Amino acid sequence: MTVFAQQVVNGLINGTVYALVALGLTLIYGVMNLSNFAQGEFAMVGGFGTYLLVQAGLPYPLAVAAAFLLAGAVGFVVHLLAFHPLRQNDPMTMMLSSLGVSLFLVNLAQYLFSPDPQVVHSPLSGQTLHLFGIYLSEQRLLAALVSLVLCGLIYGLLQYTSFGRSVRAASLDPDTATLYGIQTRRISILTFVLGVALTGVAGALLAPLYNVYPTMGISLTLNAFAVVVLGGMGNVPGAIAGGLLVGLVQSLAAGYISSGFQDAIVFGVLIAVLIFRPQGILTKVRGEKV
Repeated sequence: MTVFAQQVVNGLINGTVYALVALGLTLIYGVMNLSNFAQGEFAMVGGFGTYLLVQAGLPYPLAVAAAFLLAGAVGFVVHLLAFHPLRQNDPMTMMLSSLGVSLFLVNLAQYLFSPDPQVVHSPLSGQTLHLFGIYLSEQRLLAALVSLVLCGLIYGLLQYTSFGRSVRAASLDPDTATLYGIQTRRISILTFVLGVALTGVAGALLAPLYNVYPTMGISLTLNAFAVVVLGGMGNVPGAIAGGLLVGLVQSLAAGYISSGFQDAIVFGVLIAVLIFRPQGILTKVRGEKV
């Protein structure tokens, strides 16, 4: 029973970080109708930013906050160069552009830092808690708590602020939203920047656990897409629920079957969901995206 509880806790903790990455992805999809295949690379940007800042002597908590700003700034530039000029094009064109952004960022990171993993030190690295027979990494707990807080803040932002109402209006019908005076282009930029900034924080939180390397974003992107498809594309509560589900399935598969099959099992569940409930496991009755 203790082994099962350990796997469940590990899965839920990992799932909160997946939820944070998927939340950024689903925000971008909801407003821009963009399947952003470069999403994981913004986690890499946040991870390398944290690495450089910690190396320069900045305390780790401040480096995590700076990673939010850094990833957001990079996202702003990427939006202006790679997506804003294509806003009137077919969504497939923007998706292909995101693949180009992904390749560019990976190769740029390899040129600047080399393909080798870089170690990021955190005050909580190597520290564990032992509660009721369950071992908990303090860095993982920090990642989970920060991810949950950010997910809650973003949900509150979307539900209870004028900006959130504008985002939801732009996601439902951008043309009608424009007629009501909502600046949909501005909302698109802000939402993209916010979505990639959240992913940058996820990269900063994962950096002390898995180190930082140029291709770290690939698996995060794949898991994020699994999460948003399971939860419903563009659905914020679904992204959170989907993240927890993916983390749980991966952890149980690794603990009771094999870690080599955990991703295969997740995508097997994903295929089943696409067959029997293609709209996702948690969708809003009115079909809202965000």
